[in-house]
Amino acid sequence: MSAESIEDGGVTAHADRIAHMVRAERLAVLYDQTLVPTIVGLLFCGPLLWWLWPHFSAALLLSWLGVRALICALRCADVLRFKRARPGPLDGKPWLQRYLLLLTLDALSWGAMGWLFCNPTIPGLDGILLASVIGLGAISLFSLSCLWPAHLLFSTLVFLPLMLLELLTKGSMGLMVASGLGLFLGVSVFEARRMQARHMELLRLRFENAWIAEQREQALQSAERNSHSKSRFVAMMSHEIRTPLNGILGITQLLERSELPTRQREQVQILRRSGRHLLTLINDILDLARIESGKLVIVPQPLPLREAVDDVCQLLATGAMDKGLNFELHYSAALPHSVVGDAARIKQVLHNLVGNAIKFTSRGSVSVEVAAVLDMRAGTLLRFAVRDTGEGIPADQMERIFAPFEQAERSYRLESPRPEGTGLGLTISRELARAMGGDLRCSSQPGEGSVFEFTLPMQACEPASLPGPEDRAVRELPRLTGRVLLVDDSPVNLLVAGAMLESFGLSVDQAEDGLQALECMKRQAYELVLMDCQMPELDGFETTQSWRAHERSQGLSPLPIVALTASAVNSDRERCLQVGMDDYLVKPFEMQDLLNVVQRHLRQPQAA
Repeated sequence: MSAESIEDGGVTAHADRIAHMVRAERLAVLYDQTLVPTIVGLLFCGPLLWWLWPHFSAALLLSWLGVRALICALRCADVLRFKRARPGPLDGKPWLQRYLLLLTLDALSWGAMGWLFCNPTIPGLDGILLASVIGLGAISLFSLSCLWPAHLLFSTLVFLPLMLLELLTKGSMGLMVASGLGLFLGVSVFEARRMQARHMELLRLRFENAWIAEQREQALQSAERNSHSKSRFVAMMSHEIRTPLNGILGITQLLERSELPTRQREQVQILRRSGRHLLTLINDILDLARIESGKLVIVPQPLPLREAVDDVCQLLATGAMDKGLNFELHYSAALPHSVVGDAARIKQVLHNLVGNAIKFTSRGSVSVEVAAVLDMRAGTLLRFAVRDTGEGIPADQMERIFAPFEQAERSYRLESPRPEGTGLGLTISRELARAMGGDLRCSSQPGEGSVFEFTLPMQACEPASLPGPEDRAVRELPRLTGRVLLVDDSPVNLLVAGAMLESFGLSVDQAEDGLQALECMKRQAYELVLMDCQMPELDGFETTQSWRAHERSQGLSPLPIVALTASAVNSDRERCLQVGMDDYLVKPFEMQDLLNVVQRHLRQPQAA
C-alpha cells in the first residue's frame, strides 16, 4: 500500500468522522428546538377553540384537540427520551426517522384544521385560519432551519390543504390567497436551505477547530514526553560516561604529578587531552538539552573582564602559534575593569568562537577585540569580535552554521580537510548569548575570512565586589590535616579521589554505600564527608537526610557533606542542597577543583 493511499485513507476517515459528528449535533439541535414550539402550539389551541366553539360541534372540536394533545405528548416524550439516551454520532438514524414521523403527524393535524373548520358563512374565519397557517410556517422556519427538508415537509402539509381549499372554493380570490401561500412557502424553503448551509458550516468549523486543538494538545503532550525522555536519556548517558571518565582523567592528573620519562609524560598528556575533549562533547550535548527544554540557567555575578578573556586567549594562543598563526588580543581603553555576568558562560562562548577561528584558519591571523559600544536601542554593550583570515563562509550557508550538528560545506576548498567537531559549538554559543541578553552574529567573505561578534549588555561594577584573593584557586598544593570520609560505590573513583585527598595531606576513610557511611560517621569523627549520590542500598540523598536527622536528635554540630556526582543537571544540584548537603562537585573534576571544595568546607583546615 502506497504512502499516498494511506494518507488519502486517513483524510477520508477524518472527513467521515467530522460529518458524523456534524449530523449528530444537528439532530441534537432539532430536538432542543422542538419542546418549546410543541408546547406553545398546544397552548395556542385553547384560544383557537374558544373562538370556534360557537360555530362548530363540541365533539369535532374536542376530537381535534385530543389528537393534537396526543401528538404533542408523543413529541415531548420523544424529546425527553433523546436527552436521556444521548445517542452517539453513529446512532442517530432511527431517532431522525422517529422525529420525522412525529413531525408528519403534527403537520397533518395542523393541516386538517383548514378542512375541518372551513365555513364561508362565518365572518373572519378565513383570516384566522390564514394567520394561523402563516404563523406555523414562520415558527417552522426557525425551529427546523437546520434541516430544511423537515421544514419543507411540515410547511407543505400545513399549507397544502388550505391552498387547495382556497383554489376550489373561492375563485379568483382563492387563487390570490393560494398564490400568496405558495410564494411564502417557496421563500421560506429557500431561506431554510441557506440557514441550514450556514449552520452546517459553523458546526463543521467548530468540530474541525476542536479536532485541531485536540491534535495540537496531543502533539504538545507527545513533545513534552519526548523531551522528558530525551532529557532523562541524556542525563543518564552523561552520568554513565562521566563515571569512567572521572577515573581516566583522575589517574592522568595523578600520573602527571609523578616522576615520568618524557615520552610517557607526553603520552599521558595526550590521554588527558583526549579525555577533556570527550568531556567537552558531553557538556555540549547537555547544554543543548537544557536549551531545548528551556532549563538553561544563567548566574550573573561580578567578574574581572580582562582576566576572564585572558584565561581563554592564553589557553588557545598556543594552538594558534603551533599552526603558525599570528594571534592578537586588543582591549578598548573605555572598558571597565569589572562587569556583572556569568563568567563560565562568557568563557564558554569565547572558547567556542576563538577555537573555531583557529581550527578553520590555515594561514594568516586570528584576533580578538573587546570593546564597549553604544547601541541606540539596547544601550551600552560589550562586544567581543573574533576575526580570522580563514576560508570564510558563503552567504547561503550563514544560518546553517548555527543549526545543531551542522557545519559549512567545504566544497569550494577541496584541499582543506574537514575539521573534527559535532557542529554544536555555534548553536550553543548563540543560545547562550541570547540567554544572557545579547546575541551572536557572523559576517564573512569566502576566501578572505570571517568575523563573529558576540554582544552582551554591559553592567559595570566596583572591583571591591569581586571575590577576594582568598577565594581564588590556589595553584600550589598545600599540606592539610584532618580526616575525611570518602563514600562511593566505584572502586576506581575511590582510588582516584582517595589518592588526590591523600596528596593534600589528609587521612582518608572509605565507604562503598550509604549504610557503611552512616556506621563510619557514628563511629569516627570526621572533618568532611565526600558523598556520591547514586549508590546501592542507600543513596547519597537518603544517607545525608538520615545523618542530618541523627545530628538534630543528638544535638551535634553539622558535619560538612559535599556531593560527588556524575550528574550535571540543575535539578540534582538543587536536590543535593535540599537534602542538607553543603556543596556539589561534578565528576570528572580537576584536582584543583577538589582542593578548592575541601579548603572551603574542611573544619579548621591547617597547613602541615
